[in-house]
Amino acid sequence: MNDAAIETTRQPGHPAIATGLPAPGDLDDGPPVRLSRWVPFSAISTILRITADRQVRGRKLLVLCVLFSLPILFAALAHRFDVPYQARQAEDVLVFGMIPQALVPLAALLFASGMVQDDVDEQTLTYLLIRPVPRWLVYASKLAGTWLVLALVTAAFTAMALAAVYWGTGLMDLAALARRAAILAGILTLGLAAYAALFGLLGLVIRRALLAGVAYIVAFEGAFANIDFSIRWSTVMFYLRTLFIRWLDLPGDDWGIDVARAPEATTCVLVLAGIAAVAGILGAIVFSTREFRVKTPEGS
Repeated sequence: MNDAAIETTRQPGHPAIATGLPAPGDLDDGPPVRLSRWVPFSAISTILRITADRQVRGRKLLVLCVLFSLPILFAALAHRFDVPYQARQAEDVLVFGMIPQALVPLAALLFASGMVQDDVDEQTLTYLLIRPVPRWLVYASKLAGTWLVLALVTAAFTAMALAAVYWGTGLMDLAALARRAAILAGILTLGLAAYAALFGLLGLVIRRALLAGVAYIVAFEGAFANIDFSIRWSTVMFYLRTLFIRWLDLPGDDWGIDVARAPEATTCVLVLAGIAAVAGILGAIVFSTREFRVKTPEGS
């Protein structure tokens, strides 16, 4: 465009002036702006908050609280009807049996297997995917948010179960009880990380993830973990029980674990962290490559 044409566009009443658009001569072609490769922390924290909010509302949290209240209720009944009351036996059954072997994997299955499908059903997945966050990081943030909610709820109810077991017995003071609860919560948190990653992956690749997950818990983590055979070394439950033995000085006889042959505590931690990492990475890959059919209000 020549100088005369540019001058004409600057006259009063010209469409460019009337619409508020800049005149061609006023545009300055500067260097292109380079976008940052760093993902804003606010975007990640938003996904974490949305995931945590969804997990703590609705019937899932109510079901989780009811399940984790059962050891507390059974401990109270044992205090009342078990004469003489034996706290150590109640702890073995309720705290080291019922919680890690049944409640922890079921809670992880209930929350992690549907963390992506819930967004599809509630039509919020598109909102997450259009944020300036890579797909793999969206999945990792959702998994972290789910794991955080599970860990906090499990730690709180496990501490209450321990308190209910030892209440009024005088066998353990408050400091010792708090230390025992903290160690137990740390071990269960490692188990939850592995279970949540496994069941999150299961929810992405299997249509009926809940049924498959229950079958896995009963057959693999239940039956196989109790068999003194090499296959038990591939279960999460075996490493949780070994940590109970190493860090809480529990006897391994009830589980058929030979302390001399069992792995060291560091090995158990690394194996559980490795299971969580591998399953989490596989889940992130599947989430990044899979196309999701998001429901519309019309159901199409």
